[in-house]
Amino acid sequence: MKEKHELLINFAKAYELDGLPPLTGKIMGLFYVSDQKYFSFEEIMEQVGASKGAVSKTLKLLQNLKRISFVVSKEHSRKRLFYLDTNGIKHFIRMVISNYREQDLLLKTCLDMRSNENLELNKFIENSIAFNADVLAVVDEKMEKYFNN
Repeated sequence: MKEKHELLINFAKAYELDGLPPLTGKIMGLFYVSDQKYFSFEEIMEQVGASKGAVSKTLKLLQNLKRISFVVSKEHSRKRLFYLDTNGIKHFIRMVISNYREQDLLLKTCLDMRSNENLELNKFIENSIAFNADVLAVVDEKMEKYFNN
């Protein structure tokens, strides 16, 4: 039990580095460390040790980020059961990659518009564009290999 708690704390720290509230990491960690597919709102509150308001707000955020989704319980029509939305996560990854490509295009446009007054920055932009091309080539290959379904 202590090991699971420490792992959830580490998930909280990792998600915080992405600029997200620590509770997002704890909730995501809960889904990853558990064999249980569905969690009720109450189970999530209990497992992560957070208040009703904090869990509610975080679940909405995670749904907006396409990380989790819910189904309605067959036994209780007003009860939602939350689950890790693997298709949503793959969609989100694709959105991030698409945004990365857009930013790369913006860098190329800026480089074309720049004069030679700041060669240091121009070189940095050129290196960034080259780096992005390499990264995107690897990402495309890995997306095809792992998430093309």
